Amino acid sequence: MNIELIDLTHYDVYQGILTFFILILGMVICSSFATKISDIKIIISLYLWHTLFSVYYWYYTLKNGGDAVLYYKKTFYLLPDFSPGTRFTESITQVITNIFDSNYLNTTLIFNYFGALGLTFLYLSLKPHLKKSNSLWMLVLFIPSMSFWSAGLGKDSIAFLATCLFLYAVSKHHTHRLSILTAFLVMFMVRPHIAFIMLASFIVFFIAQSKTHIIIKVLILPVIIGGAVIALQFVQQYVGLAEVSLDSLDSYVEKRQGYNLEGGSSLDISSMSYPMQMFTYIFRPLPFEAHSIVALVTSIENTILLLLFIYIFFKSKFNFKPFINDKNLWLFIYVFLTCTILAITTANLGIATRQKWMFMPVLIYLLIYAFYDYKTKNNKVYS
Repeated sequence: MNIELIDLTHYDVYQGILTFFILILGMVICSSFATKISDIKIIISLYLWHTLFSVYYWYYTLKNGGDAVLYYKKTFYLLPDFSPGTRFTESITQVITNIFDSNYLNTTLIFNYFGALGLTFLYLSLKPHLKKSNSLWMLVLFIPSMSFWSAGLGKDSIAFLATCLFLYAVSKHHTHRLSILTAFLVMFMVRPHIAFIMLASFIVFFIAQSKTHIIIKVLILPVIIGGAVIALQFVQQYVGLAEVSLDSLDSYVEKRQGYNLEGGSSLDISSMSYPMQMFTYIFRPLPFEAHSIVALVTSIENTILLLLFIYIFFKSKFNFKPFINDKNLWLFIYVFLTCTILAITTANLGIATRQKWMFMPVLIYLLIYAFYDYKTKNNKVYS
């Protein structure tokens, strides 16, 4: 079958009805997590905002191509294979198109559910800590690139859902164990190496700060480490690492640093210091580095995030305790490890802009929590 002949713009009466059904059902699903009328209004606003980016993502990939187009076209001739990674995403796409007979637009809108749900979980995680803050802080939920990259057909939307569900579950006072397990499994199916980081961060947290009795720790820790070793072996094969050794890791990092060096958004990160690699991954490109409209929008977002970061740290007088307070330590370790792995292996800012949303929602949560902690303590001093 010649996949180039597949009509990505096909639309008829059935597809129109399906579009309406998908949009309404998505709104109902996201709103079902609300506990107050005010939450419903905000969640619907977030869903509509996110859906606009889903439609734009569909249009953008129609004009410029991308993995999303290939995922959709492959559904017409590939057999299902739910192996972690790309094949899982392709198979999920195939299941959706087979069940609903959906065109490219409607398949994209169904994948929009993943990102919209992720955005809903991010809002629910931030909500308790936005009470003492200016309502303008709510605008952090409307960062364009966060919605754009999580609104399309592909692994990014599923990974974003896993990240935000993980954040939501851990940030609750009573940890939602089933939700954490679900987040881990979902992430494992699309980004096994990031799922391993989730597990590794839990092991460090469990040893360092968990309130579990020492005897229980001694009994449970071997089981957790055993699971981590099994996961590591799979991740080793998935990323193509010859062996788990310092020499092998060093060779792998050097190899990754040489990837995707073509184009205006590529950088030679091998010559950068570790702090500069971290800064580059999170906050670049900056406005003076923008070479296109898309890069300019991204650079403005990065500048706002950088100013937010600086503002909160100066306001809190560089108090790092909120970042490691109770279960926040688990989240902080996850952010640190994920950002480190990605920052030292990604030389392309375009890829960084897309993939950093696997940890940025958690970092944004920690920043807002730190500001909330500062405001709460400051009010107590002057009350």
